Amino acid sequence: MYRQSLPPTTESPAAAALWAREIALHERPELADNAEKAMRELVSQAVRRTGADQLMHAEIMITPRGMSLTVKDPGRPDHTGGPEWAEMSTLTSTLLTRSGPDGHEACVELHPSLAETA
Repeated sequence: MYRQSLPPTTESPAAAALWAREIALHERPELADNAEKAMRELVSQAVRRTGADQLMHAEIMITPRGMSLTVKDPGRPDHTGGPEWAEMSTLTSTLLTRSGPDGHEACVELHPSLAETA
């Protein structure tokens, strides 16, 4: 598992996207483009929910079927991600979000069969 913590800055989505792409190129090259796009969007949405003095946490797991990307932030969902979630659904086989007392979590699974058509 790969993990990193990010501040809620405008640079974080691009930095996380590059990080995800580099991991994918090493572990699952066929998923590199989708990993980059998905991580950028997950972190972009988390930035909006995270206070200036808080951190977001990104995780990447390599699975037998592909990759799992998770971003956790301390906020509540803002329900403004309609178009973004629609695009995300074209890249992923699974898209899960949940909120609780510790904040918000979004997780996507990427599989090679979707990478070929995206």
